[in-house]
Amino acid sequence: MNQLKSIDLFAGIGGIRLGFENAFGDKIKTVFASEWDVHAQKTYLANFEDDFEISGDITQISENDVPAFDICLAGFPCQAFSMAGAKKGFDDDYKGMARGTLFFDVVRICSMHRPKVIFCENVKGLTIHDKGKTFKTIMGALSELGYTPFSEVLNSRDFGVPQNRERIYIVAFRNDIESSNFEFPKPTDSSKVLEDIIEENPVCARYYLSVKYVDTLRRHRARHEAKGHGFGYEIREGDDCV
Repeated sequence: MNQLKSIDLFAGIGGIRLGFENAFGDKIKTVFASEWDVHAQKTYLANFEDDFEISGDITQISENDVPAFDICLAGFPCQAFSMAGAKKGFDDDYKGMARGTLFFDVVRICSMHRPKVIFCENVKGLTIHDKGKTFKTIMGALSELGYTPFSEVLNSRDFGVPQNRERIYIVAFRNDIESSNFEFPKPTDSSKVLEDIIEENPVCARYYLSVKYVDTLRRHRARHEAKGHGFGYEIREGDDCV
């Protein structure tokens, strides 16, 4: 199989990319990445050795400046659809950036380049936002673009990660590619707990939460609970942390 080329949009520190590289090995190569947060950019650059410079705000990047690719990875911003947020969806605006509409930059870029596969990830709340209308719009946009989209909510705790993290995954295949037999993975390992990954050697105190920050978390949780939002935290024992 020829090496597949991928692009990493809303790249963060490269989590989605890492998963694909673990799955495909040297059969996949990232040729473009975009991330607007400068701190995330620094971590991304430390995590990967690329022969290109990571780009910034995707809304300011022309699709003509994106190289040809086979797979689009797009973990577009979730705050606009999260149960912990204001749930403004496509109307969300944060510091002048319309986070809710950034999915359509994925459509804009893929409309020109016509990749084989479009892979998107977001919070579970995307599926029920605005009584399901937002999710229907996204799936409809992919269909109109000439793709067959599949979706499923998966929880990281079912795949060997000690974290209860439900996310919606969308995999869209170009219509000329046979995809009728596509299936999402079944749970593989739900046994991992936090103690399984804690380092044995002492960890520098700088990586622990300060008393001041814990107090900030408590106030933050109280504000969200008062508004009926889902943000919160729990303190558990090490053998029950998932």
